[in-house]
Amino acid sequence: MQRKWGLVAVVAVGMLLLVGCEGGYGPTLPSPDGGGGVGPGQLCITVLDGNGDPLEDAYVYVGTSQTPLQRSETGSDGVVCFENLAAGQYAMTVAAVGWATDHSVVEVTGEDGSVTVTLDQPVTAGPTECPVATLEANDLDEDAGTVMIEGTVTNTDSDTVLILQDGQPVVVELGQPVAVQVGAGGSFSQLFFLRPGVNRFQVVVGNAVCTIRHPEEPLEVNWTPPAGSDFLFRVTLTWNAQTDPDLHTWMPNLSEHSSYWNEEISAGELDVDNTTGFGPENFTARQIAEGRWRVAINSYSMDSVERYAANVRVITGGLAQNSLVRTFGPHTFTTSNGEDYPVEPPNWWRPFDIIVSADGNVSVVSPDNIVINEDADVTAASAK
Repeated sequence: MQRKWGLVAVVAVGMLLLVGCEGGYGPTLPSPDGGGGVGPGQLCITVLDGNGDPLEDAYVYVGTSQTPLQRSETGSDGVVCFENLAAGQYAMTVAAVGWATDHSVVEVTGEDGSVTVTLDQPVTAGPTECPVATLEANDLDEDAGTVMIEGTVTNTDSDTVLILQDGQPVVVELGQPVAVQVGAGGSFSQLFFLRPGVNRFQVVVGNAVCTIRHPEEPLEVNWTPPAGSDFLFRVTLTWNAQTDPDLHTWMPNLSEHSSYWNEEISAGELDVDNTTGFGPENFTARQIAEGRWRVAINSYSMDSVERYAANVRVITGGLAQNSLVRTFGPHTFTTSNGEDYPVEPPNWWRPFDIIVSADGNVSVVSPDNIVINEDADVTAASAK
């Protein structure tokens, strides 16, 4: 599906995303400038077919966990508008007989906005019944604060679904090809950062018959950040595709460098080099080392994907004088070049620096402009 964004009130996200600096997954597609009101807004959607012609009687659903799924159909001009939508991000499904359903995320501000969605994948024998979905939580990592949300869908004509985490939508790809035929389906599996407390998950999936939100009562996952006295801070990296990004951490003054080839340094260690999954990779600082720590993500290998997104979180432990949980991303990588120095885009991402005081206060700040070259490494980089 292709999307074109117009006016000032809509931001769309495809292929796994979450919001702002509260964490989540996926690249952000081009979005318009402006917008920023907090009152109700209007959202108009233009639906086109693969030939670029308006699609009449296409139906559009928008909603969140906190709001009902609103449905409306396009007119002869292929346009449908929703009025008085509260500001925020919405899950959106766009469907029409004969075309694969589009799942995406739109953001409504206090101003009017518009978006164009092109349904360009023909379906010759689409589902005749509503989708059916399952949802479960597995592999809860208490230390990293991550969980794998998994499930299946049947009676779908799309290769994506939407997952809601506390009402915030994320587009997730199905893990196996979906044949565009009656009863088709697939499975999904995506790693999520957990927020402290109760996290609530639902899946939204549509076809040309209807859109469902499952389960009716959200799946709940509880997480309490570790309060142990054995670490100062922990940095966690996750990503949204079968690729190989790497977490790098430098101690103050670039004196030591932790990476996949030099996991343990004097003040902490990297737990694992995850080369095939979604993460997490965790660097844990075990001692108070005063000064500016630097964190960077290297896109080591893209494998078979064209783009993927990374997210990074930092939390403090019992050695810190303060309590802190911050999440950054999603950051989109479209190229890779393992260990290509200096540390700069497009193959590197520096999400933040960490300032540690002598008494163990931890603060997260924007990265500085220092150039990190290969000679800042403790030992020479080695191939995987």
